[in-house]
Amino acid sequence: MKKKAEIRKKMKVFLKNFNLAEKHDQTTRIVDKFLASEQYKQAEVIAVFLPMSFEFDMTRILSDQTKRLVIPKTLAHYQMIFTDYDPDNLIMTAFGVQESRDTLSITPDLIIVPGLAWSNAGYRIGFGGGYYDRYLANFKGDTVSFVYDFQIIPDFQPDSFDIVISSLFKV
Repeated sequence: MKKKAEIRKKMKVFLKNFNLAEKHDQTTRIVDKFLASEQYKQAEVIAVFLPMSFEFDMTRILSDQTKRLVIPKTLAHYQMIFTDYDPDNLIMTAFGVQESRDTLSITPDLIIVPGLAWSNAGYRIGFGGGYYDRYLANFKGDTVSFVYDFQIIPDFQPDSFDIVISSLFKV
């Protein structure tokens, strides 16, 4: 059984060295599936994440003018809210990701949950802060993740606080 810290480290290396043409191809195929999905069609407010350079490319989703997009904003005590996405109203966090200056909390219908690796059952390994698991513990909406072909790790044991993702979109 692989430890989460070991998987995080390995996935970061894989993502940073992912062939750009293959990344583009898989990204296109995954986003096409998502945009054709019932989850996408039914959602009015979609929570997206602003990725670091090696994470899933969210460009097509972030340019969607047909949905209200919200992004995560971290708070004290490992808490998180979602605020309206406005590319002209962003600040850089200590984590190296951008977030909104706004503080008005908006509840999404659907959350696109980032991560580094997933089990076949939909459990994920994130960056280790627990922000999403804490938020998802009380979230009543739908969750999805976008997963490149090498990010499925069948042999890790989820923790009791890990929250399963409803749908994984993969190639």
